[in-house]
Amino acid sequence: MAEMVASLGQGLMYVILGVFFIWLVKKVDDWRTREFDDDVEIDNGNVAVGLRRAGLYLGIAIAISGAMKGTSSGFFPDLFQLMIDGLIITGFMFSSRFVNEYMMLGKINNDQECVKIIITPEGKKITGNSAVGMVEAGMSIATGFILNGSISGIGGSFIEGIASAGLFFILGQMALLLFGFLYELTTSFNVRNEIQNNNLAAGIGLGGTLMAFGIILMASLSGPFTGWAHDILSFCLYTVYGIIMLLVFKTVIGRLLLPTTSIAMEIKEDRNVAAMIVVECAINAVAIIIAFSM
Repeated sequence: MAEMVASLGQGLMYVILGVFFIWLVKKVDDWRTREFDDDVEIDNGNVAVGLRRAGLYLGIAIAISGAMKGTSSGFFPDLFQLMIDGLIITGFMFSSRFVNEYMMLGKINNDQECVKIIITPEGKKITGNSAVGMVEAGMSIATGFILNGSISGIGGSFIEGIASAGLFFILGQMALLLFGFLYELTTSFNVRNEIQNNNLAAGIGLGGTLMAFGIILMASLSGPFTGWAHDILSFCLYTVYGIIMLLVFKTVIGRLLLPTTSIAMEIKEDRNVAAMIVVECAINAVAIIIAFSM
């Protein structure tokens, strides 16, 4: 019983440290978006800002959970290591945002889009492009999965471990961007135009698919460091396999779940948010199965 209570107490400390990093990324993002107050926007019902913040918090938590994996060196060394890993993760998370936003959505300014005034076809005035917010949430969560795999795969010496985490995080981000471009190439409509026009169904389609691929990347990155050549080759093979599997099963799921229509029709013509939520949840479910099968 004493050991159980001690274990729960140590677990509480890890939770407190995790909450600290969630608070830290909030403060960093508040500083990053000084032009407007995110808290006020969320209080006023801005869905776009709410989505991007939700994705950021989930992403950092997913990444931090990767740092908790592995064998224990003792409570205090583990706590110190988690603090170091958390700071590295926070730096990686924000460094990836600019690249992901600039490359994934091109000329769209995410910050401006998330607070701009939009007039809907029905004449209703709303604040914030929720489609952009959804894509950013998807990118943050996918980045969290990549960091989870990169950090949990640390092994070898301290320097080798940090170098390995950094390299495979970069490779994971490059793979995520590549997959985003392939997603655009395989759609029959202009994804970026739909997102810029506040088509939330299109945002769910891209953001949800990025999350699914992030799950697969986490699986391809996880595991101890065994050598540069072996780990890089394994990552490349698993990533290519994951891309093919996800694109194939995305088509299969579309035909199974939407037998009388298509994903493209539901996104572009109908802007069917409900249908895309169901489709993307199913795709993420398949991604989990693919990840565990690798």
